[in-house]
Amino acid sequence: MPRDPPAARESSLRASYATLSPLEPLGDDVLTAVVFGSDTPCPADPRCLRVGLEPLAGDARCEVWRGRGPARLGTAGPIRYVEDDDHFLGWVSLDERRFGGLLEATEAAYLGMLGLHADSPYRHVWRVWNFVTAINEGDGDDERYRQFCLGRARAFAATRGGSPVIGYPAASAVGKQDGARSVEVCWFAGREPGTAIENPRQIAAYHYPRRYGPAAPSFSRAMVVPDNLLLVSGTASIVGHASLHAGDTEAQLRETLVNLDVLLHRAQAAGKFASARLGPDSLVKVYLRHARDAGLVQRQLREQLGPDVPILILAADICRSDLLIEIELVHRC
Repeated sequence: MPRDPPAARESSLRASYATLSPLEPLGDDVLTAVVFGSDTPCPADPRCLRVGLEPLAGDARCEVWRGRGPARLGTAGPIRYVEDDDHFLGWVSLDERRFGGLLEATEAAYLGMLGLHADSPYRHVWRVWNFVTAINEGDGDDERYRQFCLGRARAFAATRGGSPVIGYPAASAVGKQDGARSVEVCWFAGREPGTAIENPRQIAAYHYPRRYGPAAPSFSRAMVVPDNLLLVSGTASIVGHASLHAGDTEAQLRETLVNLDVLLHRAQAAGKFASARLGPDSLVKVYLRHARDAGLVQRQLREQLGPDVPILILAADICRSDLLIEIELVHRC
């Protein structure tokens, strides 16, 4: 990977939902095209990452991230990556059976990621997406999400003390509803640090009490990155640290939208954005536990956000079994 810092240039990282043709090559500025759905067409390009979550509704089935270009591919052990001198996109998928379980596989994935960036010009991990099969399976501390959180926390502790003072990336962790037992981690990193944003309505996830598992979740609620993007973590119907509105998707959606609005206004108040209103350059991604609720959620979002905000709704399990919906955002000023 290159180590000479680039000359000062304008921001370039941007994302959009798109429909891809297998006959049309990706542009050389594409860092990745995340493809949702087992039958969604895409080019035969290693930058296309197929995620085992099925689309339920929305504007398209692919999430395309572009940088400055040209994008260059590389590998580091099991990690695949793309870089363009400004941005780094990494991807690793580990079979739990090779490591003895989800905890160990997660720890290995994160140790690989954090170790790579400790000796990289892209020192700062901004945003992480985690995909875990059967995320709610198991009781008490044996629940798979809690095991995932413990493996992640051990990796952070081993590499940099695990201190939130250092800062955690924004993140989402959702469950694949079928498929082989594996943990998949995808992330963005850059040369400059981002600015973490927390939600005053919610306790910081890394301060959650012991009742939620042996290790608190290691992520920030949102991250403003140097490309003038706000990357909002998976956000749900949680106030303080408690889940609200059990069994009621519509009420959980309303509470989630309040939390998202607070984060947008916090970023605006910090002087990061001129507007907290979502628009055509924003992305809304919904993870929904029950496919039957997709129509309701799409209608409510259109009423709340208007017709121009791109939306994608995916079938996924949420990290807590009492939560039915989770939403993440990408917002550009």
